Amino acid sequence: MATKKYNVILAERADTMLLLHTEFLAQASPAAARRLISEFKKVKQRLNKDPLQFPFADELDVPGIANKTYRKCFFYGRYKAIFLVEDNDVFIDAIIDCRQENADIF
Repeated sequence: MATKKYNVILAERADTMLLLHTEFLAQASPAAARRLISEFKKVKQRLNKDPLQFPFADELDVPGIANKTYRKCFFYGRYKAIFLVEDNDVFIDAIIDCRQENADIF
């Protein structure tokens, strides 16, 4: 029996966020920046296999977006990917440093 695969789609905004986090880390440690990217690639692989394994991002309070819509996946210590699942597609909408205020992501 074939396992279901999901299409992982990185929003342009999320891509920009990841780039900014990587550039910030690279100023202090290029190795840390490379590890961040490596860990993010692992997140994408996990999302490709089973995005429903991750919890809902209940802490998000975004007007017009129902609770239990977005999910979160923590990686590389203090980062998390915020995504939603629709059919066979996983849309990564934000990559945030957990020290950021959630209000700033949407």
